[in-house]
Amino acid sequence: MQKEKDIDNNIFANKEVSYLCDEWLIYIKEEQLLSLNTYKAYAIDLKYFLKFLNEHYGNKISIKNLENLTLRDFRSWLSSQKIKNNNLSPKSQARSKAAIKAFFRFLNKKKYVKNTIIFTLQPAKINKQIPRPLSFKEVINIIKISGEKNDWTGLRDKTLFTLIYAAGLRISEALQLNIIDVKNMDILRVKGKGEKIREIPLIESAKIIIKQLLIINKNKEMNSPLFLGLKGKRLNSRQVQKTIEEIRNKLSLPKTVTPHALRHSFATHLLEKGVDLRTIQELLGHSSLSTTQGYTAVTMTTISKVHKLAHPRK
Repeated sequence: MQKEKDIDNNIFANKEVSYLCDEWLIYIKEEQLLSLNTYKAYAIDLKYFLKFLNEHYGNKISIKNLENLTLRDFRSWLSSQKIKNNNLSPKSQARSKAAIKAFFRFLNKKKYVKNTIIFTLQPAKINKQIPRPLSFKEVINIIKISGEKNDWTGLRDKTLFTLIYAAGLRISEALQLNIIDVKNMDILRVKGKGEKIREIPLIESAKIIIKQLLIINKNKEMNSPLFLGLKGKRLNSRQVQKTIEEIRNKLSLPKTVTPHALRHSFATHLLEKGVDLRTIQELLGHSSLSTTQGYTAVTMTTISKVHKLAHPRK
């Protein structure tokens, strides 16, 4: 197995645990298709976690050490972060916790380690930034420009951004799609967080452009990636981020415009059209309604304007 050269956990863990760390890092990079920034952050979070355990136990970490970790141990690790990393923001602390939870989720799923106690830790409370939704015109302009390349990658990118907006997909969900997932043109099957499958109805514009992309991929097998890179492998998120950055510059849009902004805009536009939160929650694949409720603040300005214009007693 190829080892991630930029991370060396052998200092803090024995060979067996180091191997599992490498395997997880490759998994989140190549299968979960996390962005490069998230991947690097998770890798650093894992390294500091192992460093803490190494100091905690006084020896290189073994499988047995991971299996014997208690809730108190995990809380001690969180406390040590606050003490040693005074400048670590609440958001970074929450991400660090999410990274180690993801690591243990992987270990338990693969049956390398039997320890689920970390999942009883309460999520950190952080002040979430309200996403800045794009206007419908901005979305259309992004999709239009993405398709202006002269080769097949133009149709690929246009299909990708159309699908993210039309179905409210996370970038990782879109890039994990295989041809078989869009075989039924009416319903899109998506594997979301926690590998939960959800089905999303497709609008006509999405059906049309997917059909065009499938013509290009007509000789591909059903389990082949829907979105391919130049080397014939699954398109990665880093290339997509680069593409959206180029589009941003052309349209003079702020840095907040990312592929995820298209997903935010999908939810916000539905909310403004009167779609209820429970339905939007299902479409987005949110496990908690409170996550979806974050979009309500975005539309308050619009709602206030409509209310003033429509209310009989102005």
